[in-house]
Amino acid sequence: MIIEPLTAESADASTVGDLRGMLPQLTARSIDLQAALQRTLVDPASTVMIARQVPGSPVMGMVTLVLYSVLSGMRARIEDLVVEPRWRGSGIGAQLVEAAVARARAAGADVVDLTSNSQREAANRLYLRLGFVHWPTNVYRLPMPSGSAAAAAGNSSRQGGGSEVRCDPSESG
Repeated sequence: MIIEPLTAESADASTVGDLRGMLPQLTARSIDLQAALQRTLVDPASTVMIARQVPGSPVMGMVTLVLYSVLSGMRARIEDLVVEPRWRGSGIGAQLVEAAVARARAAGADVVDLTSNSQREAANRLYLRLGFVHWPTNVYRLPMPSGSAAAAAGNSSRQGGGSEVRCDPSESG
């Protein structure tokens, strides 16, 4: 088995078709995969990795690694980990996670985070087995409406035009 980064050049019709077949395992939302790939594959912070038996064979699984800097250090986040159902239990998920962690380590990340639905028991056991620690935190999500770029422009004007952000410590948490 090989794990390789997906590039704009390697994202041929067959590969995109394989990924399209995996999308329902990641989200119920309708995704414009072509646009998402174009956006993600040119983003230097994101790396999509795919698993295949041999070069050019069908995609067996995929993972996305996102690297980002914050004031407290370099962080990494694993997203969109999915393995085709017929390949589950064969170690592909573990190898994809290990490849993402190795890339994060090489980039100097201080920590690698991921989230997993508590009902995905096998996946949660895998993460623990690979050394991840269940982190006692709450995850909050603010769904953004379609056209969120326009919404972001409106938010920056409420924050002083984007040049200054004022924080009131009494509003924390």
